[in-house]
Amino acid sequence: MKYKFASLITILITVVIQVFPQTIELDFPKLSGDTAWIYSFSGSRVDSLSVTLDTKGKAIVVFPQQEYRGMAYLYFPQKGGGEFIIAEKSLRITCPETQFRAEMLEFPQSEENSFLRWGFQWRNYLMQQKEWLEASPVSPSPQKWEGTSSLLEELSKASFSSSEGILRNMLEENKKAIQKLDDAIKNSPLYSARLIGLIGFMQRLYLATQSPDPNMKRTLIDEMENKVDINALFHSGNLWTDVHSYYLNLFSGENGDSLQTAYAASISSVMRRLEEPVLTAFLSTALTVCERANRQIAQEVMLFNFITMYPTLPISDPKVKRMLGALSLNKGSQAPPIDGISNPVTQPVILIFFESDCDHCVHELDWLIENYKEITAKGYRIISIAADMQRNNYQNLSSVFPWDKADRICDFKGMEGQNFKNYGIIGTPTIFVVDKKGMIIGKYAKMEETRILSE
Repeated sequence: MKYKFASLITILITVVIQVFPQTIELDFPKLSGDTAWIYSFSGSRVDSLSVTLDTKGKAIVVFPQQEYRGMAYLYFPQKGGGEFIIAEKSLRITCPETQFRAEMLEFPQSEENSFLRWGFQWRNYLMQQKEWLEASPVSPSPQKWEGTSSLLEELSKASFSSSEGILRNMLEENKKAIQKLDDAIKNSPLYSARLIGLIGFMQRLYLATQSPDPNMKRTLIDEMENKVDINALFHSGNLWTDVHSYYLNLFSGENGDSLQTAYAASISSVMRRLEEPVLTAFLSTALTVCERANRQIAQEVMLFNFITMYPTLPISDPKVKRMLGALSLNKGSQAPPIDGISNPVTQPVILIFFESDCDHCVHELDWLIENYKEITAKGYRIISIAADMQRNNYQNLSSVFPWDKADRICDFKGMEGQNFKNYGIIGTPTIFVVDKKGMIIGKYAKMEETRILSE
C-alpha cells in the first residue's frame, strides 16, 4: 500500500508540473503605461496577446499555451522589439531604455535565452576565426596584424617554419573548439539548442540551393526525413516556412514530374514520425509552398499518401480539409455549382480564381484579355472569381475585363467565399476548364498549360 500511495503522489506531482502555467514578467521602468504585444508561433499560425505595463513599468503575463517550447516576439509599438524563447516555468524580460533593439533585452536567470546568445556568439567568433586562419598567409607582414592579439603578433614575426606550425596548431584548436560547441548543442536538452541546430540546417539548405552538388542534397534530404526536430521547428516562427520553402528547392531541375513525386514521397516520409497537431500543419505548409511554386503533381501525391497513411484521422486544418475535398475535382469529375452566377452554363467554360494584388494572377488575366476574341471564337465562356476583400482594388482591375459583367464574380469574402470552398482553392491563380456538360477537363496554374489556343 505504501508503494501504491507513493506512486499516486508521484503521478499527482507530475500532473501538476505538466499543467503549471508559464509566466512572463515584463520589467521596463521607462515604459510605464505602455502596451506590450507578445506573439507566439505554431507552424504558419501566429497568436498574439497584449498587456499594459503598470506605473512602474511592470506586468505579469500568464502565457495561455501549456508547456509551450518555442520562439516568441515581444513588441512595444514605436519603442522596440525582439525575439526570445519561451520554454521555462517563469521568465523575466527587462530593459532600462526607452528605445531598444533585440540585443538590448535582458533575461535574468533564463537558461534558455542565455544559452541561445552564448551559442550564437561563440559560433560566430569561432567561424570568423576559422575563416581568417584559413585565409591567412604563412608569413604575413607586420602591418596585417596591427591591432591583433599578442599570439598573432608573435606569429607574424616568426620564421617561415615556425609560423606554419603555429598556424596549423591554431587551426587544430579552432576545429576542436567548434566540435566541442557542436557537442554541447547536440547534448543539451534545451529548446535553444534545438533552435540553433535548426538554424544550421536552414543555412545548409540555403547553400545547397546555390550548389549543384548532388551529395549535399542527398545528405540534407536524409537529414530532413530522419533527424530534423520537426516538433521544435513547429514553434520556431519564420524558420518553419523558410525550411519548407528551401527544402522544396532541393527538388528542382529537369525531369520535373519525377522530382515532384520524389518531393511528395520525402514529405510523406517525414510525416510518418509526426503526431497531431504538427502532422497536418506540416502537410498544410508543404501543400501551400507547392501551390505557390505550381507543383500540382506533388500536391496530389502528398494528399493521396496522406489518405492512405491516415484514413481515419480527423482533420482540423482548414487548408488540408479544403484540398482533400477538392481532390476529386480532377479531369472527368463533375464541377461544383458556381455561387453567384446568373446565367446557366451551357457551353465550355474557363473558370479563373484570382486576387487583384497577385502578380501571377494579373499575368494570367492579361493573357485572357489579349486572347479574348480568339478564345470566345472557339466557343469558350470566361468566368472570373475574385478573392478580393477591398472593393477599390477589385473594381480597378475588373473594369477592363472584356467578358460579361455577370461573369465577374466577387463576394468580398476572400478565400472564405463559397466558390473558393467548393473548388478547394488555397492559392491563386487557379484555372479550371469545364466542358458544356459541366465536367472538368483540367485544373491549371497557367493559361498556357490549357493549350486552348492550340486546339
